[in-house]
Amino acid sequence: MAGMAVELVGIDHVAINVSDLQKSAAFYEHVFGFTILHTWTTTWMVGRGNVKLGLFYRPDAKSPPDLETVFVVKHVAFLVDGDKFAAAQDALRLSGIPFDGPEDTGIAYSVFFRDPDNIQIELTTYHAASAPS
Repeated sequence: MAGMAVELVGIDHVAINVSDLQKSAAFYEHVFGFTILHTWTTTWMVGRGNVKLGLFYRPDAKSPPDLETVFVVKHVAFLVDGDKFAAAQDALRLSGIPFDGPEDTGIAYSVFFRDPDNIQIELTTYHAASAPS
């Protein structure tokens, strides 16, 4: 594809379908310190700093049976500073939120957990850059 590339500043937000706006907003507030930034009738924008989620109220939505066979966003990954990665895991444990990992991908460490609507959330931190040899 030839042509001019669109110049981006970053990702503004990720939109996710939820079954209960209040419950999801409370979850993201508890886990990440997000606040409600704006509300519409069936959508709430939550976030902190430059990280935002659009919560779209869909009370009848169902999770697809097999994420490997449909086109979906499989998870949302939030970047955590390396020196805060262990504290993030401790915070999940103290909150009673079960998680898998940490997993070493070769370039980063990640842990995975689920929100109230079973959406997978990843916390990741990249390996420290090593000095060139």
